[in-house]
Amino acid sequence: MVLVYNQNYAGSSHTNLTEYQTVTDIGNDLQKWFNVTLNGNKIGYAMSSYSHSVLGDVFKDYSLLRMPMAGVLREVLLDFYAVVNPDFSIKTFTFGLTSGDYSTDIYGGVKNGFLDIEVQTGGKPTKLVLPASEGLYLPGMVPLLMASKGFPQGRFNLTSFDPFALAVSDMIVEVGAKESVESDGQDYEAYRLDITASGVTSIMWATDNGTVVKEEEAAGMALELTTKRKALNIPDIDPDWDILKSLAVGVDIEIEKPRETSYMKVELVGLEPAGFSLGDHFQIVKSLDPPIVEIIPDLCYGDLAEAKEDDMAKYLESESFVQSDDPRIIRQAGSIIGDISDDSLKVIALADWVYENIEKDYAVSLPSAVEVLRVKRGDCNEHSSLFTALARASGIPTKICLGIVYNEGLFYYHAWPAVYIDDCWWPVDPTIGQHLADATHIKLLQGSFDAQASLMRIVGKLRVRVIDYRTFKNQVEYQ
Repeated sequence: MVLVYNQNYAGSSHTNLTEYQTVTDIGNDLQKWFNVTLNGNKIGYAMSSYSHSVLGDVFKDYSLLRMPMAGVLREVLLDFYAVVNPDFSIKTFTFGLTSGDYSTDIYGGVKNGFLDIEVQTGGKPTKLVLPASEGLYLPGMVPLLMASKGFPQGRFNLTSFDPFALAVSDMIVEVGAKESVESDGQDYEAYRLDITASGVTSIMWATDNGTVVKEEEAAGMALELTTKRKALNIPDIDPDWDILKSLAVGVDIEIEKPRETSYMKVELVGLEPAGFSLGDHFQIVKSLDPPIVEIIPDLCYGDLAEAKEDDMAKYLESESFVQSDDPRIIRQAGSIIGDISDDSLKVIALADWVYENIEKDYAVSLPSAVEVLRVKRGDCNEHSSLFTALARASGIPTKICLGIVYNEGLFYYHAWPAVYIDDCWWPVDPTIGQHLADATHIKLLQGSFDAQASLMRIVGKLRVRVIDYRTFKNQVEYQ
């Protein structure tokens, strides 16, 4: 979903685009259709359009994806509608995501230097106000913006809004020269636009009037300009193909009894440590070059800086998708905990309840805790979101860890919570029913789900080399 939306962000300072005058008036009714592929397999289509109206210029983007996950085909709808100013910056927008039982809508508008946002999920709106002193731009509008300026060569800094992270952040665009590019069997002369996001670079090729003819994203995702008829024709997907498996991380050995591992030492091949959160009380950074970590869930040692009370406060706060102050979450937490006073026993009770009551099923959603409580179905994201909300509502500082976990010969991208008890962070995995997560859980990022986009920097690049590991009874060493 993140790749198709092409949400890209990074922090840097480059040439200000306002120094360039508008030289071209972008035409009306530019509706374009695209094939969406992953590693050469078509998984859906996208449509974007740009038109003039009495309200302002209108930009629309709509995508349908069909993703095979563990033998089941998941259908996802993404839609974005925005009214923009003459300089292509956002006036107002709506963003929607629908998949199965889950649906999320986000509304926003820029006024007086602020972006007002309303998130509709779980039948209750959440409101946010973010600073927007400069114009906010959608990634999909960048080619039209650059076309209006005559595609000036160079690197430019724009400010963008990311609906997945609910954050305003920088977007860096590098405009290159025209080059020949093939898309859906046709040759084009198009300008190359490199958009760098947290170390991830996506590439667009756009013609003189701002029409994107091809787009390449991380992890083998691509969009190609085509006809409406071709775009809407989605062939049957190979039932043996699994997106989760195709994006999984390879490992050099087979790990025996992974759910019983108590210690693991690995090298993270292909990972640049900058920007990742490798250290913790349960994960020790032994080396940064090459990146080597030890995972010891029950040690409470690690190279994490001493936690402060103000740091802990943020892990008790309610968030847009982790609504720990919602009455429904508070009631459910109270029902589960009852008269338990010990925090460790509270965690056990909460983890058991989430594991036993949330059906194990792959979901494609923005994981909202109140929605998970209603639907009672989902994967690691949904389990982690609900557990985190319940734990925070119970007064236990809780964070979400993002990383990888071993299963049947591969490391899969995964999310799990960690709780702060007795001055230490302890990893928990309510998705697989572990009060203390096993040592094959390798943390790469932490905080909340807004950090997931940073994982795209390593998808398709990361491999794990196991140096040694042990189960509760035996140690196995590999050099």
